[in-house]
Parts: sequence; C-alpha cells; structure tokens
Amino acid sequence: MAISQMEACQDVEVIEMYPGPSTTLQMSSANTETSVHVNYIKIIKSINPENITDILPSVMTHIESTTVQLERLELLQELGRILMIEGNVTVLNKKGILESIISKIIELFQCETSQSVQFELMSIICNFPQSHLNEKVLSRVHGAPQSASALIRRQSLFLVMKTLPVETSIKFIQVFLDDDDQRVRTTAIQNLSRILQQSQDEDETPGPQLPLSFYHKIIQNLRDGHDEVRLHSVEVTARLAGQHQGAVIAVPGAESSRSLTITQHAFMQLCMLMCDTSTTVRIRTAMTLGRFTDVNADFLIQTLDKKMKSYMKIVPEGSKVKQEYSAGRVWGGDAPIKSSAGEILLIDPAACGAFVHGMEDEFGEVRQHTVRSMCELAMACEEFGVAAVPHLIDMLNDEIQAVRLLTINSLQKITQNIELHEDQLETVLSVLEESSVEIRQSLHSLLSTAKLNSQVSLRRVLKGLLDNLKKYGTDCTSVYRCVRGVGANNASYAALLAPELLSKHPYLYHPETNTDDTCYIATMILVFNAAATQPIITSMFHEYTPRHYAYIAGLHPELVPNLPQVTKQQDQPASSSYKSQAMLQALNSILADFLRHTKTITPHQLAKFQQDVAKIQRLSPSILPAAQYLHQIISVMVHVMELRVCGRCRSRELLSRIPGVMARVFREICGLERRFKGGGAEVLTQLVKYYVVQLLFRYFQLEAEVTEKELVHHRDALLQFLVETKNPIPPGLQSDERLKGATRNAKRWFSFYRWLLDHQGSLINGDVVMARATTMSPISNTDHIHEFPSHLALSLHIVAETQHLEPSRLAVEITFPGNRREIYQPPLECSLRDYYETTVFVGETSWSDPGLLNVGLVLPYELDTPGDAVARRLLRCETVWVTVSTPVSMETGTGRVEVKIHPKTPRCLISIDTGC
Repeated sequence: MAISQMEACQDVEVIEMYPGPSTTLQMSSANTETSVHVNYIKIIKSINPENITDILPSVMTHIESTTVQLERLELLQELGRILMIEGNVTVLNKKGILESIISKIIELFQCETSQSVQFELMSIICNFPQSHLNEKVLSRVHGAPQSASALIRRQSLFLVMKTLPVETSIKFIQVFLDDDDQRVRTTAIQNLSRILQQSQDEDETPGPQLPLSFYHKIIQNLRDGHDEVRLHSVEVTARLAGQHQGAVIAVPGAESSRSLTITQHAFMQLCMLMCDTSTTVRIRTAMTLGRFTDVNADFLIQTLDKKMKSYMKIVPEGSKVKQEYSAGRVWGGDAPIKSSAGEILLIDPAACGAFVHGMEDEFGEVRQHTVRSMCELAMACEEFGVAAVPHLIDMLNDEIQAVRLLTINSLQKITQNIELHEDQLETVLSVLEESSVEIRQSLHSLLSTAKLNSQVSLRRVLKGLLDNLKKYGTDCTSVYRCVRGVGANNASYAALLAPELLSKHPYLYHPETNTDDTCYIATMILVFNAAATQPIITSMFHEYTPRHYAYIAGLHPELVPNLPQVTKQQDQPASSSYKSQAMLQALNSILADFLRHTKTITPHQLAKFQQDVAKIQRLSPSILPAAQYLHQIISVMVHVMELRVCGRCRSRELLSRIPGVMARVFREICGLERRFKGGGAEVLTQLVKYYVVQLLFRYFQLEAEVTEKELVHHRDALLQFLVETKNPIPPGLQSDERLKGATRNAKRWFSFYRWLLDHQGSLINGDVVMARATTMSPISNTDHIHEFPSHLALSLHIVAETQHLEPSRLAVEITFPGNRREIYQPPLECSLRDYYETTVFVGETSWSDPGLLNVGLVLPYELDTPGDAVARRLLRCETVWVTVSTPVSMETGTGRVEVKIHPKTPRCLISIDTGC
C-alpha cells in the first residue's frame, strides 16, 4: 500500500519551544516536515520484502520533494542499505519497478549539487545488477569522473569497471592514474591489477594486452608518496613486463644499441623498492623479484653487491680513469676496479645490492621472502646460484627459526651449485647444535647432497655429524642417510681419509670395534658408499670388516651398496639382493603349499605356515614387507575358511561365531589395504574384500544382511577400479547379469583361491612396501614411573620415524588399565616428511595406583567406498584404526610402547572434615 503524507503525519509530537523568558507551545510547518521524515526513516528500517514494492515509490517521491540536505542524505543511506540486502533487488525487478527507481536516482544525481548526496547516489547505482547498467546509464553520470570530490571519482571507477567492457574501461583507468587524490590512484591501480590477473588466468580466451604507455605511468607510481599506490604498482609492473617481454627501454644518454629489455628495466626498478620505508612494500617486492627468471645473470649478480659493477657502466671515449677498491665480497681479497668521469649508468645505483638489503632487513618476513626469491632465481640461473650460496649460508645465522629452515631448504634445491668451503663449514655445522629436530634433519638432507672441496672439510663434516649423533640419539636414521650421501658424493676425499676412518696404523694393531656403536656404524656407512666408486678403499679393510659389512648391510640394506669384492671374501654370500631373491622364492613356495592344500589343510598345518613366515621375516629386514604381506594374507584366508565351514555346517554353535569372525575379517582387510602398497597389493585387497562380501551373500545373507543390490554395486565399483588401474578382469566378474539364481551356477561366482593360485608366482615380490612408524620416544621402561598429580595431565612426547605414509594422518592410540582405549590426534610439532613428533596430554584418570599405558601409532581407514557398506554395518563404525607401529629391531616385540604412570592425589586436595 502507498503511504501518503497525511498518513505519515498522524503521529505528530508536540515540541516545546523556548523563544524567550515565557514558554509557549506551537506547531510549525518545519516540525511537521521533520516528523514526516522521522516516520519515513522508521518505515524504511522496518521494511519487509513483501511490501517493499509498495513503500519504495512513496519513499522516492519524498526524497525528491524534501529540501533538507541532511534528510535526503539519511534517507539515501537507508535506501542503499535496503537495496544491498540479498533478494530485495530481485523482488523489485520482478514487479517491474526497478527501472523507474534507477531512472529517478540518476535524475536526482544530475540535479543534485551536494557532493555527499551525490556520493550516496553513486553508491546506490553501483549496487544495482550489471544487467541494468549500460553505457547509456554511464553517460547520464558523465560528470562524475571530473567531479571535485575524490569519493565520487572513486565511485565512478567502480561504475566504469562494472558497466563498460574491459577495452573501454582501460581508457578511463589511464586518466585516473594521475589523479591528485591517493585513494583514487589506489583504486585505479587495483582495477588495473585485477584486469591483468583476469587476462592471465583465462588460458583459452586471454584478455586484452595493455599498451606500453601504461608501463611508464606505472613506473612513476612506484615513486608515489602513498604506500598503497606503491604496493599495488609492484604487482602491475611485474605483470606488464611479462606481457611485453620483447619491448626495449632506451637508456638515457646512451647509444641506441645500448638498451635494456623491459624485463631487465622492470627488475631494476623493483630492486630500488627493497629500501622502501614501508614494510608491506618491501615484502611484496621481495615476493615479486623471484618471478623475473628471464633476467640476465649480470643484472642478477648486481643485486648481491652494493657496489656497482663495471659492466653496468658505459664509459665514453676520452674519459679519465680513476682507481678505487671494491667494497664487496671478493674471494682472495679486494680487487681494484676502474671508474671514469662522465660515465653513463645502465641502472640506478639504488638498485645495487637489492637482495643484500633484503637479507639485512629488520623484519623477518622480508628476509624470508628474499631468501625464497633468491632460491627461485638461482634455480633458473646457475651463475647466480653459485654467487648466491655464500650469502645464503650467512642467513643460517638468522635469529628467526623459520628463516633458517627456509634457507636450508633453499640451499638444498640448488645443491648442484653448492661446493662447501672450509670457512663456510663453521657456519653450517653450528646449525647441528640446534634444539629443533626439523632444522637438524633438514641440514642432514643438505649435507647429503652437497659437495666438499677438500678432505679437511670431509673430516670436519663427519666429526660434526658424529657429535650430533652423540647429543641427539633420535637423529640416528637421519644421520645414517646423511653419511650415505656424503660418502657417495665425496668418494675421492673419503679414499684419502680411509686409513684414518678405518683406524689403520702401519705398526700398531687396532682391536675390533663393537658393531653396536652408532658412531662406528655411521662411519662405516660412509666408507662403504665411498668404496662403491673407489675400489681402492676395500684393500684397506681389516680382516673383520667384511663381517661388519654383512651385519650392517643386513641391518640397513637401503643404506649400504653392494660390494662384490667384499662378499667374495666370505664363505657364504652376503649380498642383500641374493638374500632377498632366495627369501622371495621361499615365500612363494609357502604360498603355493598353502593354496594346494586349501581344502584339506588343518589348523596345525596353517599355524606352521604362519610360523615359517614369521621366521623368514626375521632373517632379513629387506624381505620384511613381503613377509608381513603374506602373513596378513594367510591370516585373512584362515578366517575366510572358518566362514566357509560355518556356512556349510549351519549349526547353531558355529552360526553364533559368525559376527565375530566377520568383524575380524574386515578389520584385517582394512589393515591389509592401509599398510601395504605396490606389487599388486591394491588389487589383491580389493579382490579379497569382494570375495568376502560375495561369501556372506552366498551363505549368510540373512545374518549379514547383504542384499543383491549391494553386491552388484560393489562388483561395479571393483570393475571400474580394475579398468582404471589397467588390470585384467578375473573370471566371474565379467558378466553384467544380475546375481539372481547365481547359487545354482558356480561360473558366475568369483573364485579367489583359483585366481590366487594362478598369480602365486608374481604375487609376493620385492615391490611391496609397508607403511610403518618406528617409535623412538618414549621407550618401554617399566622401572621408571611417571608420577603426576591426578587433577592435572601427563604430557607424553611422541617421536617416531615413518616410512611410506603421511605423518599428518597418524594418530596415537593409548590403552589404559582396564583395556579402555583412546585415540588422540594432536597437531604435529614439525613438518618433516618421514618424521612424526607430537605431544599427548593424558589426564582424567580414574585410578590412583601405578598402571601401564600401552602407546601405539595408528592410521585411520574411512569406510566410505561402495565396497565398505557391509563392513560399516558389521563393525558399527565409520572409521577403522589400523596399527602401524613397528619395533626398533625385529627382536623387540610388537612396536607398541609401555609407559608406567602413577597419578597421585596431592595433599592440598585432600578434604579434611573439621565438623563445622
């Protein structure tokens, strides 16, 4: 319904006026207009989407009729708030009154003289849908770009970007780049950056290319006095240089032949901003410099020296040459350089040493992005990488840990350019004293790939690693991997130090070293890897060294290379590859025996098979994944045989065991799928899972509640998996017919045992890998009791080394006294690839006597695939937790850790009954 002015004046308040000493009550026309305005404000604030079409026309009429500027401004602000609400504009468009409202607002804008009111009108216009805004609407507000108000000019920029096409809006933006107001210039730069971003993101239909004239204006904006203008100009400069890579910028005062490409010119212009007063500008500049990978090496090297290089100057003929000394870092001392009067500089002196300024910046974020950009440029330019290595090594002394870690990772990426000198090792090896395991292990990776320049450097590196191993015993595996790379990359220097490393003396006899010493194992791993390319080292071995080689090769087969000249000296072959091949043949023969006696096998024979597999996996660590894989398969097959026996006998006693057997089968299948990969393990697991569901449908359809639809859906998912992985489809899965009546036709069923027998020769191979986590801390020690107040929590620091899994997915499973289990998944304390470190707080205990906590590491397996519907219903859970804990050595149990704790009630919490 429309609201008239008389209806809006019904609630007129009596206003008490004070014209003089005496008080009178009077009603004026101004008071009437004010009360009408107040009522309109109340109506607009309480408007509903249902009656918006009836109220807005009368509101627009009142806005046109009122003469008070503040009232129009307030009404327009409320009107803009209403139109910004989602759905109101759609309602007005459906009723057909949106066009009339837009026309009235534009007419008000043309007639209005107040800049504040014009700004509100422009804001309302910008909020209308783009379909109702066109060039005709923009032409009616053509005076906005030339308005004296900066806010109106800024709003007109938004309207231009929303209304006009990109090609036309670029011309408007070019005008606003030289605006007197910094807010307008900032908005123009932001819109220009948005256009360039859209043109680069659209691969199929790239956007328009900006003319080169924009580049010179953007370079001027890099010297703007406002931080936001300079900040957004950095991004636009980099994108413009990328669009005009072939353009040439002339050097003032130089010949036409001596010119710079736009990439080189833009790079040097941005280098000047590394000394900017704004921290945000320096951060953005440091981030952007790493994208100029096409810049010449001479310009890149100039950013590492604050003194201008001679090749950055053009010396005119006949100029006087004067001598001075360089202040930069020169290997072997300062070298004299020449400079001339009247010389022409290719770059501004402020751009020299840009990366040096970034590395010396007081803000850690600037230093961090500077190191990252230097790494990106060093990967693209080998010459710059060699020059940047000394500067990056100096950054290892940074006070912020994140900067040091980033520097180590950056040095590792350019490892082909690294040759560590003796004076640099003091800085590098000092990082090994860090308490952060993430930094130490990252430095181990760096040292394993770096090259040294002398045997003295190799001796110092080995000593530093052995000291690290003595101080931090949990770094054992990381140090072993490091010395393997150090020995392989510096074999010639290791050959010179071989008598010292092997403790050889021309006159004195050295007793045999204990092979349990971790420092001795690390030294021998270095020697063995160096001997792979320097056979002369093997001639210096002691008589007991071949035996130590066999022991260490069996303990760490992935770290020790095959040395045929050493294995020939032994009575029995000690080659790890020979052992692995023999063990694989033994495992395949065990599997063949199992399959041949599937129908007549007894539980005693089956237990013997599993014992044989357990013995074999202890003989050689290299065969452990395949042996564990076979052990898990046989365990699943045992439970499957129990299900088949229960299905055939149909006795009440056997049928009562079905739920427990089915739950164990699916838990073991989940563990099989989560822990083992490669070597066809994924295909085998999927086939086992389908075979079990098929068995439940065939014999226990009522007990397991397996329907034909679920089985067909599972089969279709299995066929899709086999096609995607390019595996042959076994017999019994090729038919697309439904399974109705399939119990009478055995050819329609998939026979897993027959498929396993056909693939027994290729099923167990060395390609199988096992996901595992070796717990390094805490260690099992029941003699040590962790006492803590019962009202607090005990912190358990968990450290583990992982293989073939993501540490971020691991969780900690703790079994309390009374077999109560809890799963904890706290955040990680480091982001290393094969390292897991976290802290678990154990509290809210319900006992006060000493007890044992069983700690293990588990992986989640989500039951969310089509083949997991039956398992999800039987296990009554959405996630199955698979144990991946492995012992430190094969003789130390299951890998789970037992911690003895004693929650004690503190004396201050014991209540005392005083009788009050």
